[in-house]
Amino acid sequence: MQTRRMIIPALVALVLASPAMAQKQGTVEIGGFGQFTHMDTPWALKNGFGIGARLGVFVTPRWELEADFATSNLTVQPPRIGTGTKQYQTYAGRVTYNLPWAGNDVLVGVGFGGETVDGGRDFSLTPGLGYRWNLNNTVSLRFDGLVEYVENPADRRFDFPKQAGTNSNAARSSNVELRAGLSFLLGNDHEAAPAAAPVAAPVVINQDSIDAARRRDSIDAANAARERARQDSINAAMRARQDSIDAANRARTAESAALRAALETKIYFDYDKSDLRDDAKQQLDAKLPIMLANPNVRIRVEGNADERGSDEYNQALGMRRAEQARRYLVSKGVDAGRIDIVSNGEEKPVCTDHDESCWSQNRRDEFVVVAGGDNLMPAR
Repeated sequence: MQTRRMIIPALVALVLASPAMAQKQGTVEIGGFGQFTHMDTPWALKNGFGIGARLGVFVTPRWELEADFATSNLTVQPPRIGTGTKQYQTYAGRVTYNLPWAGNDVLVGVGFGGETVDGGRDFSLTPGLGYRWNLNNTVSLRFDGLVEYVENPADRRFDFPKQAGTNSNAARSSNVELRAGLSFLLGNDHEAAPAAAPVAAPVVINQDSIDAARRRDSIDAANAARERARQDSINAAMRARQDSIDAANRARTAESAALRAALETKIYFDYDKSDLRDDAKQQLDAKLPIMLANPNVRIRVEGNADERGSDEYNQALGMRRAEQARRYLVSKGVDAGRIDIVSNGEEKPVCTDHDESCWSQNRRDEFVVVAGGDNLMPAR
């Protein structure tokens, strides 16, 4: 555990001040390293040293794809039975970000691969931190600290000795690898520092030129103000025109609604009569100019009766009342083909009380606009 805690302080201690550099895209890194391995308890192997190699390529100036391999011979220790050594090997592909720091690179990466020991293989996740100390454009010292994290929920290699509870933590393990080595960056080409800006020649101030420039600025400002005023006037005129159009549309919509309401106004009849009363003729006269000014309008006249009388009688009475309204409109010049008539008899009362005030409301003709009722035009 103490070894793991020392990884980050050790990397920080290696930071040296030098100009910041980035690797060229396509640069290839080839290197070798020595490795110290700290084995987790369930493996029952002593810590030890080994060697390894890496190969990487920069896909951007900061992002690098790497592959590495390491091998160590580690001594067996209890609770393993027997003596000797076991070969411990790791291999991984990883993605590493090169974070510029004090002219060198702090390496932050994660890898996926495996580790082999005692004839078995395990998949491993290997997060890591590192530091690349750039000696020049090509040669670097590199230091890395990795954790080989492995899940082993049923690995028989951890069953030594066969005693219940001896290896209770064997379901997972995390071995620590500390690496130090030399890397060669092939094809690298750091960007050169920008050249110093040329010293400008001294400027000779000419008052006439300054005055001329001020006059030009004044003229430009006046022209800009006139252009703004012209554009504001155009915008105001356009807004006023649109407001006028909107107001006219609203008035036209209201007028059309009023004309339709006049077309749909009911007329009423006396008891057991189908003759048109004077007030009914006045309502029909109000419909005439609308019908004549809008030849596409078609209406349906629905005759109705109160509840008194038989169903058959009231059905016929309602038809006579509807026919009287149509006959009147046709006599005034409306095409008979634009007016349909039906009878509801006593089946559609608007009032259900049994007195004269209610019956008088049910003795009626209703007018339904069946076509051409939108955007009605007034008579001219």
